[in-house]
Amino acid sequence: MIRLCPNLHFMYREAPFLERFAAAARDGFAGVEMTFPYDHAATEIRAAADEAGVAIVEFNAPAGRIEPGVRRGLAAVPGKEREYLDQIKEGLAYARTFDCKLLLSLAGVVLPDASRALAMQTFVKNLTKAADLCAPLGVTLLIETNNLRDNPNYLLRTLAEAREIIDLVERSNLKVIFDFYHVQINEGDVTRRFLEFLDLVDHIQFANPPGRNEPGVGELDFHHIFHLIDSSGYAAWVGAEYFPSRDTQQSLGWLRDRAHLR
Repeated sequence: MIRLCPNLHFMYREAPFLERFAAAARDGFAGVEMTFPYDHAATEIRAAADEAGVAIVEFNAPAGRIEPGVRRGLAAVPGKEREYLDQIKEGLAYARTFDCKLLLSLAGVVLPDASRALAMQTFVKNLTKAADLCAPLGVTLLIETNNLRDNPNYLLRTLAEAREIIDLVERSNLKVIFDFYHVQINEGDVTRRFLEFLDLVDHIQFANPPGRNEPGVGELDFHHIFHLIDSSGYAAWVGAEYFPSRDTQQSLGWLRDRAHLR
């Protein structure tokens, strides 16, 4: 059975953030994920989740802005090592309050004056230290590929690169998010990619290209994708990280049609 959780920064935006937990619970979700929760105190968020009866299962560590208004992460940005580790510590403080065991670290972009090789070296060194900070709390540090259409110059582009990074870091609590939206745009062939790299995966996210919308609005066949996940033996959470093409509840036809997936 697939365990589904909505991303509360993508979905339920009809309501103020702290009210989205209850909205997700009313629709039958037992867990939620987030991107950047830092506009609210961790205790406020935990209280909203507890009152709604949902678990917080995954969220992003803070991600510094290299470009105005864009948060793509500092993990691979030379010269930002101290700031990056401070952001991991802030994320872990929230994770402790949430009792959440998955923390996503965005790699960041390759800056014009930096080489890709240097960015990769920086990424490996920073992830090694970050994973060691996460380990005493039982937290798994996640990385993910991002598509270059939405995230120009993003460092981590392919799952093969992610495997290379994980092999170099050599920490058992460093894993990958498999995001069907990003993988489809960058690499395609999502069925083979998913099965080939499943051993690295500790969280799944999905949205439908090209518009990053819900199942049924776009090019991917989610009847096939949900069957693929369900039959693979994967037992962790699957995050709905999409922009509803209409009101969030109206976009949940795919969920109501597949109630056994909850």
